[in-house]
Amino acid sequence: MRVARRLLAFVTLLVVGGCGGPAQQADAARWTPPSGTSEGPQWTSKIEVDRDTGAIAAPGFNALVDAEGPGWARAADTTLAQLLDLNRGFDGPVEVYLRQDDPEFTVTLTRLGDDSIKAIRYRVTLRRGDDGRFRFAAGERTQRCQPGRGHQDFTTARCS
Repeated sequence: MRVARRLLAFVTLLVVGGCGGPAQQADAARWTPPSGTSEGPQWTSKIEVDRDTGAIAAPGFNALVDAEGPGWARAADTTLAQLLDLNRGFDGPVEVYLRQDDPEFTVTLTRLGDDSIKAIRYRVTLRRGDDGRFRFAAGERTQRCQPGRGHQDFTTARCS
């Protein structure tokens, strides 16, 4: 029941949350990654991104969830924060926006302080197991360039 309430609160936040600048999707809510990702063993690896296709791999992520059953895997938001390492300190005023289209989540990072990349977008599909914990199913990373530094759409093409 507690998990259901937490998920309902999370969805409500997404529906009524505010929107902002042009880099995020119109129905994405500004999001502060939850600090509760320390409940249980941490995934110490990082996602791997195929630079040509943008496909994301998360080696060992699901194995950790299966073997250890960490508390952070019980909610989609803490699972995303763990997977994308969103609780790390950023060099600058990075803004994070989240959009949920179950089972796909879109996380957009803006204000990166990068002179060539304006925003990075992750599309992640999570699946809930029989144990109620979320696992990584698939994902993609794309980026939008700063004006004058390349493409203005979210693609896997590099910025100059």
